[in-house]
Amino acid sequence: MIVSPDDCQVYEMKLKKYKKEINYIQELVAYASLDLVDNQEWNSGNTNMNLKKIDNFNDFQIHCFLTQGRMRFLIVHEGLNEDSIKNFFYGAYLIYIKALLNPFVDKNTKIISRNFDKAISELMDKYL
Repeated sequence: MIVSPDDCQVYEMKLKKYKKEINYIQELVAYASLDLVDNQEWNSGNTNMNLKKIDNFNDFQIHCFLTQGRMRFLIVHEGLNEDSIKNFFYGAYLIYIKALLNPFVDKNTKIISRNFDKAISELMDKYL
């Protein structure tokens, strides 16, 4: 999930291994964790873009990657490897930057692109 600085959802793709009911819970947990992301961003003086694990909810873990433009990349999962999540975030960030290079794309609007979906899906298959 990619969330703008105004807490608007810019992009979302579900992990394929979860049922539909669990995906709704994951979305709720991701939005609830945005306050924790803001706290870590402003209070810790952290200059690292990868905030790593920011919260737990039952068996779910929430990881966050924060861009320089304050876009938040979130993953809600059950026990994925830390290195694979980091690699996924960096790959997704590069794909996101390429999408923003299009002059017709506004950074605060939803990303609706088959090429973007395909690239993110390939990253998910590779790392997640």
